[in-house]
Amino acid sequence: MTASKLDRRYLLMAATGLFVLLVVVYPLWQVFFRSFLDAGAFSLKSYHKVFSNPTYYRAILNSVWVSLATAASCMVVGTLLAFLAVRTDLPYKKALRSLIVLPYALPSFFAAIAWIQLLGPQGYLARFFMQLSGREAAPWNIYSAAGIVFVLTVHYFVLVFITVAGALERMDASLEEAARASGAGTFRIMREITLPLVLPAILAGGLLAFIGSLANFGIPALLGMRARFFVLTTSVYYALAIPDFALATALSSMLVAVALVFMCLQLGIQRGEGRYTVISGKSVRPSELKLRSTRVPLFLGATVFVVFISIIPILSMALTALLTYWGAPLKQASFTLDHFAYILKLEAARRAVLNSLFLAALAATITTVAGVLISYMHVKAKLKGSRALDFLATIPYAVPHTVIAIAMILAWARPPASLYGTLWIILVAYLAVYLPFAVRTTHSTLQQVHDSLEEAARVSGAKLLARLRDILLPLARPGMIAGWILVFMPALRELTVSILLYAHRTETIGVTVYNLQDAGYREVAAALASIVMGLLIVGNFVIRRLTGGAAGF
Repeated sequence: MTASKLDRRYLLMAATGLFVLLVVVYPLWQVFFRSFLDAGAFSLKSYHKVFSNPTYYRAILNSVWVSLATAASCMVVGTLLAFLAVRTDLPYKKALRSLIVLPYALPSFFAAIAWIQLLGPQGYLARFFMQLSGREAAPWNIYSAAGIVFVLTVHYFVLVFITVAGALERMDASLEEAARASGAGTFRIMREITLPLVLPAILAGGLLAFIGSLANFGIPALLGMRARFFVLTTSVYYALAIPDFALATALSSMLVAVALVFMCLQLGIQRGEGRYTVISGKSVRPSELKLRSTRVPLFLGATVFVVFISIIPILSMALTALLTYWGAPLKQASFTLDHFAYILKLEAARRAVLNSLFLAALAATITTVAGVLISYMHVKAKLKGSRALDFLATIPYAVPHTVIAIAMILAWARPPASLYGTLWIILVAYLAVYLPFAVRTTHSTLQQVHDSLEEAARVSGAKLLARLRDILLPLARPGMIAGWILVFMPALRELTVSILLYAHRTETIGVTVYNLQDAGYREVAAALASIVMGLLIVGNFVIRRLTGGAAGF
């Protein structure tokens, strides 16, 4: 390899490294550094305010216990459903699995809105219960900590389900078969062999649910603020509304610290997974558990549960959008398309849709290009420093989105590069948030391209750009397109970053739906949310077609 070719690769890596430095490293450093400053001097004043004010340290405790309760619930529900879907002869398992993951595919704050419409004081199910029982109020309160845990569980249990289902499908069942041949009963085998073998997967999925719940803003904001129940993400939102940037940075640092503690626990679990080996060279396909007389009852129970958490909330959202007002009697005269017509005529809504389409498309394109370059340096070129670059690019995956929004304000809201109040600061935040997804997607895609193809082109005299253009990019195109869509879809309905960074005329779809719901325009918010859900379902169909069913729900 000549020096000039080597220099070109390192020059490309330097340019990509500068991009990661400006988008990821510098903003996140600002959060940590500024949390120890007061009037330009080193100070612990902000941290003292956090731990001396009951409002703030209770928010920390609330975040931890709500996330732990959610993770525990997710582990129970996700593990049971995974076992039924993978290791039993339950009928229509493929259809059930598709419906099970549907709640996670939709925005979490859409789920909160839907459950408010179902279980709120005047919700559809609440009124149905009151009519049946003759009571004046339902025995539950969706605007509470329990309501937050419930909706978070419905949204995040899918993470445990997917993780455990994968482990159950890949595990070597020879131990189970040996135990069965020795006369052990089904439940004893499950308790003493199957459960211990998949325990790391259960805990890993639970930790993912914990971190997701810890970083979630939409659900605690819509269900907790009305009850004056605050967590760290909503406390950061209020700190910015004051505004008190020093307090916001201190709270953000605490949010990162809690997330890092539990991520370290996850790393510890992964190090000890060797003694829980579930895949071996001589794999025996696990036999399905015959449910016999319980097959139909379990199928009906699973179906009712899945329909309740997946289909009914979507129907509730659509129903609210079609009614003249929320709570109207269900008769023909109560149905209208006026809310959809109003959304289409509303300038703020049209602007939000255009802003979101622009930001999502640009963020997906830039992160895909950056992901290809970073993955190429690490996977194919194997340049010195490429591993560190790959690591830095994936750091935002472990950082709550609220913290990334604060980081962008601190890094890019002052001259000479003052982006605050523009779409560009939201774009930079999206780049940081979704860069890890693009890197991981293109990383796995490039790994499937054999090195001999590029090497043959290099020996034939093809230069770097020619090899990228004529060999690597065409072969990696399907994975790149799937990665582009996997960034575009969540960016299209993003809320947590946008709600902290938007200004007049820079609203996004997520911000507009949240503000309409918060202002009491439930029917209009439901109409816009229904349109977005339709776009997401169509987008999922496209993803599945492009990836042959490997991605999407």
